[in-house]
Amino acid sequence: MNEPMTMMLAEHEMIQRAGKIIDALANSWEKDAAQFEQAVRNLVEFFREYADGFHHRKEEEVLFPALRDHPEFVIPEMIDSLMQHHEEFREYTADIEQALADGDHAHAHKLLTRYMRDLEDHISAENDELFVLAENLLGKKEREDVYFRFMDIDRQLGEDRKKELEELLAAVKVEG
Repeated sequence: MNEPMTMMLAEHEMIQRAGKIIDALANSWEKDAAQFEQAVRNLVEFFREYADGFHHRKEEEVLFPALRDHPEFVIPEMIDSLMQHHEEFREYTADIEQALADGDHAHAHKLLTRYMRDLEDHISAENDELFVLAENLLGKKEREDVYFRFMDIDRQLGEDRKKELEELLAAVKVEG
């Protein structure tokens, strides 16, 4: 069966890989500022296009409405909170880019670290609460519909581009 939460969990795992990269970037600008800057640009590109463009779009356009429309769903505040997180993540990427443009490598890394910590908390809430709730509320047919709508988003945005972003993350250089 085509399970949408399996897809979402796999995307979360991919996104979480960025945490180790961010940790490894600590103070690396002292050894090679250009390499640090390129790594941060690649991370921002990954977060914007993969985490936000592919993943958050699926939640905002498909999963959240499916849950809100379900007659047994009684906690819209959960979705409101997760939507607010998405907005904050968009602000983080802009702030990280600004710090990089200002040449403030330490601040860019501090923001990246904070962004990743907040993203980890967000992912944990979705994995442990939202996705479990969705599995329990949505019937087999509803989950299958959500899955195919997720696939439509991947096709619209480009399955090849999604793979490129996964490879971009894997190729981020950390050491000088």
